[in-house]
Amino acid sequence: MIKDPCADGDGPLPYDVLAPAGVTPWTTHRDMQEVSFELLARHLMTPATQQAWDALRSVRRRILVDLLLYDVDLAAELPRALADVDRALAAEPAPQDPAPSTLPEASARLLDDLIRFDV
Repeated sequence: MIKDPCADGDGPLPYDVLAPAGVTPWTTHRDMQEVSFELLARHLMTPATQQAWDALRSVRRRILVDLLLYDVDLAAELPRALADVDRALAAEPAPQDPAPSTLPEASARLLDDLIRFDV
């Protein structure tokens, strides 16, 4: 699962906070209700883990968290994406060296007046 990079969340993803207790996006709702006991047994119940658990134990709040996650198989998608980029780059014309530009004399004098190194 990949978190939406454009989503501005309030702190870390709750699944990341609860990962030491074995919580993943595939944890069932029934198992999620029991996570607090696991956190307490492992002495992992902190204000941060409590807040993360609160965000995931309610179906409505968990759906909001899950909306920011994408199930992507990077091993399958990455070669396809690289091939698309290579095709797009091959279709573009080769860049040409730009001709050196010279400033008009008036602009050069103006820059000379504006840039002072005697500070």
